[in-house]
Amino acid sequence: MKMKGIGKLAGGFALLASLTGCWDMKTIQDTNYLTAIGFDYQKGKYIMYGQMFDFASVAKQEGGKSGQPPMIWVGHEEGDTVSEAFNRLYKTTQQRVFWGHVNAYLFSQEALKQGIGRYTDGSVRFGETRFTQWVYSTDERIEDILSVIPFFNTSPMTSIMMQPVENYRQRSVIRPIKLYKAAALLREPGYNLMMPSLAIQKDVWVKNDKPDPKLEVNGVYALGKKGQVDWLSEDQFIGARWLEKSTARTPLVVYMDGKAVQSVTIQKPSARIKPRKEDPLVFDIDMKGKAVIAEVVEKIDEQALQKQIDKQIAEEIKYTFEQARKKKIDVYQLEHVLYRQDFPEWSKVTANGEKHFESYELGDIHVKVEVVHSGMLKNTDKPPQY
Repeated sequence: MKMKGIGKLAGGFALLASLTGCWDMKTIQDTNYLTAIGFDYQKGKYIMYGQMFDFASVAKQEGGKSGQPPMIWVGHEEGDTVSEAFNRLYKTTQQRVFWGHVNAYLFSQEALKQGIGRYTDGSVRFGETRFTQWVYSTDERIEDILSVIPFFNTSPMTSIMMQPVENYRQRSVIRPIKLYKAAALLREPGYNLMMPSLAIQKDVWVKNDKPDPKLEVNGVYALGKKGQVDWLSEDQFIGARWLEKSTARTPLVVYMDGKAVQSVTIQKPSARIKPRKEDPLVFDIDMKGKAVIAEVVEKIDEQALQKQIDKQIAEEIKYTFEQARKKKIDVYQLEHVLYRQDFPEWSKVTANGEKHFESYELGDIHVKVEVVHSGMLKNTDKPPQY
């Protein structure tokens, strides 16, 4: 019996010895995590920027805000190809780099002129990355954009660059866009991609009586056919919010006789563009939405208020169209609308997409906004004088 027990024990040890272990497993502290990537192009070289930060700052948010600012590292390298620049960066990363946490791509104007596909081709072929990164453009130094710290010394993952959705839902003006959506739209005939642009605002917030820079979305870069790259400021682009399907709520100050009388919030506007077969082509716009009164400076009749709201929205739509037209930007994707609704006509005026879409005008703009409620006070109430 003893010999039999010893034999079983020996067999067990042999079985354990034959089992394979996770000898190639890497622990968290043995890996560097890229969180954002920046791209530039200068003097024939592709320049790549990588952002990393201490993930301990992310973990601390669950137990409260940290008293110390998060540590952020931004590195850059260049090469004849994007992949070469990435590989050169590995020389100084000290440990293995993991790409699965990259949450944003940032392009300079010069990089956009080369086409975003030149920069993303290698990364999306790599198994650790996906098409889910937010994409932005900028005219600022990329190192500066990637080094901005959000409020309360929280992780850079809480910035508007990394988490733009909630900010956009509260104030819908320029829609954030992910890489997979950008890649799909750039393949659509007659579509101009409007990529949000980031800037650093240094004059709004102060911390302990010292300037505290913060990121803002200050406009869009329009990416058209054949490498067209042009910029529109937020003020120039303001009318596009009324035709954007994802607009949740957006503010509007109502003016009468050049004086602000009320502030309203327009919720979920919906618009339809209809082409008219004329020479040149004419596009009519019908837009409707619901308004909520946010502030009453002066008491005015509700019918007059609705009429003025309709007028101002129509003016904004026309203004943005005119500002974009000066730069040969099809800001409302009118060519794509024609492609969808009247393919034979689109094929005729663009020679199946070979000719530039130029002969078009904006026609009638019909706006119908309904004031649905005025908050906790009536619209007829006078502003309280405390």
